[in-house]
Amino acid sequence: MVNPEIGSKELNPLWHAMLSGDDSRLRRGRQMFRLLSPTAHERCRLCNAGFDGFSAPLMRTIGRAPWLRNPHFCAKCEAVIAKERGGAEIDVAMLYADVRGSTELAARLGPTEFAALMQRFFRVATKVFIASDAIVDKMVGDEVIAIYVPGLTGADFRQRAVAGGLALLRATGHGDASGPWLSIGVGVHSGETFIGSIGVEGGNYQFAALGDPMNFAARLVAAARAGEIVMSEPIWNAVSNEVAAEPRKLELKGYAQPRQAYVARLPTGKS
Repeated sequence: MVNPEIGSKELNPLWHAMLSGDDSRLRRGRQMFRLLSPTAHERCRLCNAGFDGFSAPLMRTIGRAPWLRNPHFCAKCEAVIAKERGGAEIDVAMLYADVRGSTELAARLGPTEFAALMQRFFRVATKVFIASDAIVDKMVGDEVIAIYVPGLTGADFRQRAVAGGLALLRATGHGDASGPWLSIGVGVHSGETFIGSIGVEGGNYQFAALGDPMNFAARLVAAARAGEIVMSEPIWNAVSNEVAAEPRKLELKGYAQPRQAYVARLPTGKS
C-alpha cells in the first residue's frame, strides 16, 4: 500500500527490483562483469564487478570501487539507484544499537576520550554489519543503525539481522566473563519500510529508510537493557528455532497498547 505521506509518484519500480533482487538488467550486468573480472575473489554482490585481481584498476576507473557504507557492494550500484528519485516499500529488517549510560560515560571520560571510544564502537559495528551483509544506515552520537534488505542480504535477512545483533554484543565483550568494554543494547524489527533516495529538488539527495517500523525499532532499542537484544514478534517468528529468548511485554512510547517482544542475551563467559 502506498504511504500517503510519500505518494505514488515517489515509488519507483527500479528500486523495488534492485532491493528485492528481481531486476533483469542486474542479472545481465552480473554476467558481463563476471566475464570482465574472471580472477576476482572479492566482488560486488549486486553487479559482480571485481574488487581485486587484474581487472580491479579498470573497475575503479569506471566507478566500481567498494561502496563506503558496505564494501560488499560497489559505489556505482549505489549511485545508479540513488539517482533514481523515489524508492520502494519493501519488507526489510532493521537493527538499532546504542550505548547504555552514555551521558555519565561522556562526563567521566571527557570529550576526547569519549570520542575515541565511540570511534572504536563505530569501527566494530561497521565490521559486524559488513560481515552480515547489512547496509550501514546511520552512525549518530552513541547509536548505530543497520538495514537488512532481501535483495542484498538474502531471503534470510531477518535471521541475519539477529545474527548481526548477537555478533555486535559479542564484539563489545558482552559474552566475556570480565564484562563488556562498552555497554550496549540492541533492538531488531522488520516490516514494510520505504527505502529510497530522498531530498530537496535541485539539492542533495541521500539514501534513507523511513516508516513506522524504523520508529518501532528505535523504541525496542530504548527498552533494551545492557547486553540485551530485544526482538519484535516478526523477528522472533523467524529465529525462534535458532535463538533462546524470554518473552517480555513492553510499554513503548507512542504506542497505545503493550507490545510483545522477546529478549536474548549472550551466555556469560562465552565468546
